[in-house]
Amino acid sequence: MNILDYKKENDELRQRVAELERANNELIVHNMQLSNQMNVYFNVKQRVWVYKELLLRHSELIQQADLRSDEELLAIIETRLEAEHPYEDPNFGAKELASMIGTSQSRVLDLFRRSMLYKSLEDYLDYMRILRSMYYLMLNRDWNVAACAQEAGFSAIRSFNRKFQDALGMSPHEFRILIQKNPTQKKPLDKPIDD
Repeated sequence: MNILDYKKENDELRQRVAELERANNELIVHNMQLSNQMNVYFNVKQRVWVYKELLLRHSELIQQADLRSDEELLAIIETRLEAEHPYEDPNFGAKELASMIGTSQSRVLDLFRRSMLYKSLEDYLDYMRILRSMYYLMLNRDWNVAACAQEAGFSAIRSFNRKFQDALGMSPHEFRILIQKNPTQKKPLDKPIDD
């Protein structure tokens, strides 16, 4: 190799080094931009997390405060339960009711503790289930008493029989016989009666 070849190779190497330095500088600038974008992203993400926490706490405070009066809350409960019949699920209780009406579980339990009509939420749900079982006993004459009780939300037939007897002063079977002897209503209760 002669000197000219070395010079030529040396110039090519210098050009290659200069290109690599430019590429390296571009990568450094690009990395700095990415780093800035990541910082912005993490700042936004942190703010979103803080706002979500604040919103959750605010929602919990609103539910706990629940500025609605007892009468208004009870009216909301009665309306929703009569329309949707969620108590037909034997597992429906305070937690599910509170979630359904958008209040806290403790608010629901306190409401029924102060109630003049019902001793407890369970007492109220049993009342609603008994009314529903009466509907099934009248409407579905081919169903046995246990099927009517189960559809109304009672999980145990013994408990149903006892609560029905306590509420109406007669057994479900006696109620059905009474209805069959005195059919005062020929249409289901959920449908309007034509005059």
